[in-house]
Amino acid sequence: MEVGVKHVAMGAQHFLERPQNTSVVQGNQVLLKCIVQDRVGRIQWVKDGFALGYDRDIPGYPTYSIIGNNPQEYNLMIVNTQLSDDSEFQCQVTPGGPTDPRLTASAYLTVLVPCDPPIIQGYANGSVVEVPHTHRSLQLVCEARNGRPAAEIEWYRNNQKVVQNVDYQTEPIFGDKRVNARSILTLTLYGNNENDAVYRCQARNDAMRGMSLSTVVQISILYPPGPPSITGYTSGQVVRTNDTLHLTCTSRGGNPLGTVVWYRDNERVDSSFTSGGNQAVNEYIFTAMSVDNSMEYRCEVNNLVTSAPLTASVTLTVHFPPQRVTISGGDGPLRAGETVTLTCVSSNSNPRSTITWFARGRQIPTGEVSQSYEVSSLGGYVTRSTVSVTLSHQEHNVIYTCQATNDVGQTVADTVTLSVLYPPNPPTISGYTEGASIRANELERLTCIAVGGNPEATLKWYKNDQLITNSVYKVIGNIAQSEVGIVAHPDDNGAVYKCTATNAATTTPLQDSVTLTVLFPPTSVVITASTNEPRAGYGMNLTCVSSSSNPAAEILWVKAGKRIQGVNRGVVDAEYGGKNTTNVLHFIPTSADHNAVYGCRATNTLLGLSVNDAITLSVLFSPEFVNDIPTHIDMTAGESRTLNLTTYANPTTVTYTLLREGVPSRISRFSINNGILQINNINKADRGNFTMKAENSQGSNTFNFTIDVRYPATIVDITNKVMEDEGGTAFFECVVDAKPVVPDMITWTRQDFDMSKTKQRTEGSKSYLTVYELTRQDTGNFKCVADNGIGRPDSKNARLIVKYAPIIDKSPENAKAAAETGRIATLVCKAEGAPDITFSWHKNGAALDASNSKYELALDKLQTVFFTSTLKVKNIARDDYGSYNCTATNTKGSDSFEISLHGTSKPDPPYDLQFVNATHNSLTIRWKPGFNGGLDQSFRVRFKPTEARGYVYVDVSPPSTTLFTVTGLKLGTEYEMTVLAFNNLGESAFQAQGIVAKTSNGSDTTSHTNTFELYGPTKADAALYPVAASDDNRSYGTYDKSMDDFSDDYNREYEIEDDVKVVFLPQQSEYVNRPFTPTKMDSPRINSHKTYLVDDHGHQPPWHEDPYRVASPNKKGTFDNGDLLYDNHARPKSITELSERPPSRPASRAGKTPPPPPVRTTSSRGDVMPPLPARNYGPQEVQPRYAPPPGSLSPNIVPNPTYNGPTSRVSPSPHKQLAPGSEMRGHLV
Repeated sequence: MEVGVKHVAMGAQHFLERPQNTSVVQGNQVLLKCIVQDRVGRIQWVKDGFALGYDRDIPGYPTYSIIGNNPQEYNLMIVNTQLSDDSEFQCQVTPGGPTDPRLTASAYLTVLVPCDPPIIQGYANGSVVEVPHTHRSLQLVCEARNGRPAAEIEWYRNNQKVVQNVDYQTEPIFGDKRVNARSILTLTLYGNNENDAVYRCQARNDAMRGMSLSTVVQISILYPPGPPSITGYTSGQVVRTNDTLHLTCTSRGGNPLGTVVWYRDNERVDSSFTSGGNQAVNEYIFTAMSVDNSMEYRCEVNNLVTSAPLTASVTLTVHFPPQRVTISGGDGPLRAGETVTLTCVSSNSNPRSTITWFARGRQIPTGEVSQSYEVSSLGGYVTRSTVSVTLSHQEHNVIYTCQATNDVGQTVADTVTLSVLYPPNPPTISGYTEGASIRANELERLTCIAVGGNPEATLKWYKNDQLITNSVYKVIGNIAQSEVGIVAHPDDNGAVYKCTATNAATTTPLQDSVTLTVLFPPTSVVITASTNEPRAGYGMNLTCVSSSSNPAAEILWVKAGKRIQGVNRGVVDAEYGGKNTTNVLHFIPTSADHNAVYGCRATNTLLGLSVNDAITLSVLFSPEFVNDIPTHIDMTAGESRTLNLTTYANPTTVTYTLLREGVPSRISRFSINNGILQINNINKADRGNFTMKAENSQGSNTFNFTIDVRYPATIVDITNKVMEDEGGTAFFECVVDAKPVVPDMITWTRQDFDMSKTKQRTEGSKSYLTVYELTRQDTGNFKCVADNGIGRPDSKNARLIVKYAPIIDKSPENAKAAAETGRIATLVCKAEGAPDITFSWHKNGAALDASNSKYELALDKLQTVFFTSTLKVKNIARDDYGSYNCTATNTKGSDSFEISLHGTSKPDPPYDLQFVNATHNSLTIRWKPGFNGGLDQSFRVRFKPTEARGYVYVDVSPPSTTLFTVTGLKLGTEYEMTVLAFNNLGESAFQAQGIVAKTSNGSDTTSHTNTFELYGPTKADAALYPVAASDDNRSYGTYDKSMDDFSDDYNREYEIEDDVKVVFLPQQSEYVNRPFTPTKMDSPRINSHKTYLVDDHGHQPPWHEDPYRVASPNKKGTFDNGDLLYDNHARPKSITELSERPPSRPASRAGKTPPPPPVRTTSSRGDVMPPLPARNYGPQEVQPRYAPPPGSLSPNIVPNPTYNGPTSRVSPSPHKQLAPGSEMRGHLV
């Protein structure tokens, strides 16, 4: 780095200002100044010895740039500085000569980096540092990393700065210019001096510009709680069961406060406690139970620093009465003379209970009773008492009672009854007289009675020695009774029902019995067949055997509800004392018996009850066609149909074969699936006689039917081409295949042809066409159409060619060709004729050699009789210019045409100018182009009202267009119109024969193909607005309104006069985000071939106007640029003067509907006639041309983004889009 001031020679290069050492915060920008006075040498910056180069943009360093207001200033600007920019920078100037020494000046750029937020090691920001009370010191380590320079760290205790016991350290980061800082604070702990103290670590460095970052922790000194105390019960206090106790355990002090838990005999019972006010409390509320007697309840307290829980406990004393007593002994009947010991035991109680005995209404003396006590595992005591009793014959059902009570006051008791045994009398059965008959399924009730006995007799029923368990037993006084309900079954016939009576005094059962007689029907029949596979036509037997019946059953056969008589084979003995009956049915089965049900019915006639069974036969038989199928089937070609030709057969596996004329059918469109014939898209060739054969293992059967196919008419043959001479006759034949053949099935047609000179004749499926008196115009296609009402008509063309000699198209544009030397010239010769034409070319009478590489010939046949021959002459030399002869030849003759080849030139005038259409504000014309001079040509239309002096000129776009519409014209006004052509070499003359046409008086619509519109600002609107336009030919439209409507909205009813100013505006899209353009040449799409006005002599005015510049308010009517406008008066009128004219018509037509939007077409379609108006409007309906509704602005005017003039008012348009084909437009103002 240079220090001090060097004296330099007068005029020698020297530092006017040197760079200075600078600091900057990372991410900010910095400027290192270097200004050299009288600099001659080259200047550059050097970074840490690396030259950054002489380019002011400093390639490779996107954040570096050289700035300065003059060549002397070479200041280095660095944006978004980073640590990599922390370097020595040197401004160097190379020597410029002996008097201009080398200059260097250095400065160091220091990049400052804020440190990271500080952290206290091991503790998050805002956390609590817990320290046991046994510790005597604590270290807090705070780090602030990645700072440049190293961060300064400070400690604060409860917002008071700490300066003692602080150790500050720094640690450089390897390979980095940043530094880590660390501060260690050592705290001395005694008692609770640091409890709840808040320590804050705060860090900052120079890059933070006075701001600080911090993190905090809080110190918490941990110490044990005080011992617990219990309230709510005093030792020795007596409580009774169901009393509610509130035991409260309280512990005071401790950090944190202690956790208080209740235990019942070492089992945790309550862990919920509350804390606050420097104490922790757990209140345990419970209901005392008997098991709580002598139970210990303990409270334990601990916290983080207690080594063992602190405890307190109480032991409960609970009094409760006995809940019950129980007597054992003396169970069941006893015999006289026996001694019985009765024992009474109480449930646990506290204090212990006393037991008292009672019998025959008096207390048994205590001397006859023994009593003892024992401790209960459930708490309290259990009392036991016994008494002995000797029974006599008079001891019958004596009641003994035991009572227990204690000081709590509740008494409980239990009883036992003692009795003496003796046997009952023998039982008797009633309810059935032996030998009587019972019907099956009838209910029969049998009753057994036994009188006397102690205890009462036990009665049991048996059927054939099998115990019956569902009898009903009851005792009335000293009588025992048992009833059994019997639903008679066949197996009850002959069954023995027995009743027995017993008690503890009987040695063998006493009994009575009866034998039943039951009438029952058969429960089933069994049918067997003589064969497992019955076959149609072969006899078989069905045998039916009934099950046992009392009396014997009679058998009857049934089929389909009808009775059939079989042969009775007699009866035999069967089970339950009944009889079996057998009957046989013999018959010969048919296919009708397949799946038929044969039933057998067996009836017990005495009971009137029957049983039935049935067998379903599976009879084997050959297939039988059973569906109602027509034998004659009509179909239409292309039709699909499904025919059900399935059969009835057993077995059901049937093979189907379709035969046609006796042989298997091979028609791919016919398919068979299990007897279903599917016909798809039938063809006329598919008709014929068919047989469906069905076959299974039992035989086969057939069904015969016929298919007839109707099909649409098809032309199978037609006369392809006929070539005849003019004046001759042509003959055509058309042959059709169809079914059915109907009248007028074949017709001949030709569009736009006089068929009266033809004759048609039809014979069945053939038709003949004769064409008479042929002319060359008759060449073309005749269409034969065949339609028999089925399907789509068929048609084919027959070509007629009338022979005539070639005729060459000798239009003016074809008579010339042009090309410059060295290039390729193209000569085109077009001719028509028949038969085919051949071409030959000559120059100066000599035929051209087609093999010569200088020439290239091509022949194209465009249509039947139209041909084009193209001659290309390559590498044009001057001797190639001249006259060329094209000769077209066929068998009927020839024709020749001279084509001159010369250098390029301006074009010839257009010709054949024609009027096409007129609307209320537009005129449409068309023309034919003349020779283009060998170059691309364009067209210019000139027009004016017949009474006006000056013309309006419009360049047509695209250049190839020869159909043009001029819009924005006056209503009902005559205009003169003509057209010229121009190319790069000049203009042709205007077509000498112009036309005069008049706009209509109605309010109608027409196409706006290639229309041109002119418009300018009003006095109030001092700026022009570009508007949107179609992209087809750079035409500019008003979206959905006619051109006249646009001017109505914007230009306030000004008539077109001779002093009119016309402005052509480019399309809107080129002005999006485009600033104000001060000159015409900067404006898009403005050139010398656009639209302008001239005087009668063709001169443009000497004054100009920029179409995008507002006229100067101090120079009314004067403009400084442009070649677009003219005025043939002595003094040009400005826009503002025009806007001051009063309107000649009312400003609005309230309540009138404007004409519909125009139908739009594009000029790219060639000579297309614009559509006529959809309707005509009367003059009274025409909307004002230049008067919008008050407070409105056309929605089609797009605001100019650079316009700052007065705001116009708009009314919304119902249309949103510009229809395709809207072409070049403007407005006349």
